[in-house]
Amino acid sequence: MHKKYKRVFSINNDLGYRNYTVRDIIELKGKRKLTQVRVTTPQEASAAEEAGIDLLLTGPGPEFSKIRKAAAKTFMTVGVPFIQNPSKRDATKKAFEIIEAGADSLMCQNWNLDWMAHLSKFRIPFQSHVGFIPRRTTWIGGIRSFGKTAEEALELFKDIKDIENTGAWGIEVELVPQNILAELTKITSLVTISIGSGNAADAQFLFAEDILGQSKIQFPRHAKKYSNFDKILQNLQRERVSAFKEFKSEVKRNKFPTKKHSILLEKKELLNFKKFLKTKKASN
Repeated sequence: MHKKYKRVFSINNDLGYRNYTVRDIIELKGKRKLTQVRVTTPQEASAAEEAGIDLLLTGPGPEFSKIRKAAAKTFMTVGVPFIQNPSKRDATKKAFEIIEAGADSLMCQNWNLDWMAHLSKFRIPFQSHVGFIPRRTTWIGGIRSFGKTAEEALELFKDIKDIENTGAWGIEVELVPQNILAELTKITSLVTISIGSGNAADAQFLFAEDILGQSKIQFPRHAKKYSNFDKILQNLQRERVSAFKEFKSEVKRNKFPTKKHSILLEKKELLNFKKFLKTKKASN
């Protein structure tokens, strides 16, 4: 096994290998820039692991078990869907289900400090989220960056300190001014993970769909395309259509199938079969 992987028991007690443990990530704060990518398919997860991406984030949907297997050695955080699990009991049950399925850490957003503190009692690692949070845009006046005034920066500071006190290991900081995040990173023990908040964080986070150039929404200003999968997939679709058309054309012109695509009976057996058919026809 490659030296970069550590032999570990996962939280669900499975023996395996990981690129990082929670302690590693915390101890690397301020020493090395890490990368985190949100993946939604096993193919993305496998590619991210092969590329050496440090941390992965994904959802608890039906693809999770395949994603976990596709990137079995990469530290993986999985979101807890709070809308479907609003009570502390429901959320705790779901958290344990996700952990049992192979997650190394949970994403708790920033929706219930009491529940996060409750989760911490079980020594389950989790990260949270501050700044621009899509589900909470109504509280900040819509889709916009957050922290562009001293008052908002103070609110961010309080949020981060509250989350720090719950026992979280990391915090995603979204669409916050870089110089504000630079100050916040210095005064928190949390590993700060920037998405659209500049390079002052301990880790940089992007969605795989943005990196690959296949965003399902308008391409975000803070993201960067490193490939153009939309164009590749469009070309692929054109190739599909072209192949189907060619198939249809060859069938119409009797160009397909040819002898190499067909099976022929030996002449002797064919003659015997024809004789049988003649006899059968005569008897009718």
